[in-house]
Amino acid sequence: MQSERKCGVRRRVVLAGVALVGLASSQAMAEPATEQGAKAIRDEITRYFGPKVFEKGILTIKPNGDGYDLTYDVSSSKLGLPADGAQFSFGPFTGHVKPEADGKYVFEQTTPSLDFTYKSGKAGPQSELVQRLKNCTGKGVFDLKAVQFADQSMSCESAVFTMRSPIEDIDASLGKIDFALIGKVGEAGKSDLNMTGDLLDLVETVTVKDPANPAPPMVLRADRIHETFAANGFSSQQFMQALAYFAARKAGDNGKAAQEQARAKLKAMLPLWKTLAAQIRYDNLTVGTPKGIIKIATVDTNLASNGLVKTGNVGLNLAMNGLVLPDGMVPDWAKAVVPDKATLDINLTGLDLETIAGKAIEVGTDAKPAQPGALQAALMPLLLAGQPKLAFDQTLTAPAYDVKGKGESSLLPAQQGKATVSASNLDEIAAALGKAGAAGPGPQRAAMGIAFLKGLAKTEADGRLTWDIDFDSLARKVTVNGQSFGPGAQK
Repeated sequence: MQSERKCGVRRRVVLAGVALVGLASSQAMAEPATEQGAKAIRDEITRYFGPKVFEKGILTIKPNGDGYDLTYDVSSSKLGLPADGAQFSFGPFTGHVKPEADGKYVFEQTTPSLDFTYKSGKAGPQSELVQRLKNCTGKGVFDLKAVQFADQSMSCESAVFTMRSPIEDIDASLGKIDFALIGKVGEAGKSDLNMTGDLLDLVETVTVKDPANPAPPMVLRADRIHETFAANGFSSQQFMQALAYFAARKAGDNGKAAQEQARAKLKAMLPLWKTLAAQIRYDNLTVGTPKGIIKIATVDTNLASNGLVKTGNVGLNLAMNGLVLPDGMVPDWAKAVVPDKATLDINLTGLDLETIAGKAIEVGTDAKPAQPGALQAALMPLLLAGQPKLAFDQTLTAPAYDVKGKGESSLLPAQQGKATVSASNLDEIAAALGKAGAAGPGPQRAAMGIAFLKGLAKTEADGRLTWDIDFDSLARKVTVNGQSFGPGAQK
């Protein structure tokens, strides 16, 4: 979760850079750095974001040498949010943009400190967080015709993050941060975006506040967090056209014609992207515990999906490799049964995301926006109609054995499906439990469980034990190799 927060800081920097430099007019880029040129840039940005970003001082633009300084500084007070509500600020930071030929810009940024602060409102539990990136530099080339960066890079010397809440306190630091983004224009105004990044030397201390179960702080460390992100066929130009439409739309203009235009602009962005993929990898992860340090060589998370289409799907892969527990954390007899590798692949299919997105647009652009309950009522039948299914494939590997499983299940309105699970060397697990002897009720119960599973299993030609499983939450029944269990099995 905390890596996601840190990723969010960098992505906000990217988006802010786009907002600052990406929307200047070709006329401004052809002119020298003058007040007239700065006005032309302001006029072009106003097309997409409206005049209030300048009126409230969120953006300022000034001529400087052969280019223009664009400063971004946003806060809850500048946005006119209630003083007793959540308070936040981000910035200020300044980028220098220099006009070039062919509707392109050179962008450079040097920022000693880039801060984001947040404090919850007076009502409810109190929490606050501070994120600070130190000594950041960035550069890039913005392609005005494509309304995107052709390339961009950014580097920060270090970063710190603190969070205080009634539940937990978090203190984290990072060493050097680097990321690069490359954009390429495809067909029909679509874009391909690719980003890679590295965060070095993560140290994160989590203190859980539970008076009933006091525990020392937990310290998590990682040598490197490597991230990649790719979006192919992203509707960047259609997105900017929709922004321009809503910026120019007059307040209170909710007539039928205006609503139809608004829906058309939003639907023009669909499927929003063609394919999307993101990966996060932790190298040499350690977790400090009262019994010692847990080590994991690598932890990988991979996410992939297609766009908002009728045959939508989302896939997630998790993998852990090289788990090493500290001496004394588990008894000697259990060391051979502790998994040191694990993988899990899940894939969600049967999602008519095109229809769902279209319905959300229809409901959400009415003169009186739908309440969450009404939106849920409108979308749930569409979700059910697609009969979404979840497929999984998993492995678990320990020194003494391995377990493999795969299957598929419906999700709504009930969980119904099949799975096949196989395992090797359960005898070795039983032997390890036997060595525990009368060490306690835990090993004894585990041994009984292993014996029960062996009794249900089929033995394959290679000696592996297999369980074919059918389950039905509606019938409240599970069948394993022809034997049924659960309340439904008694009928």
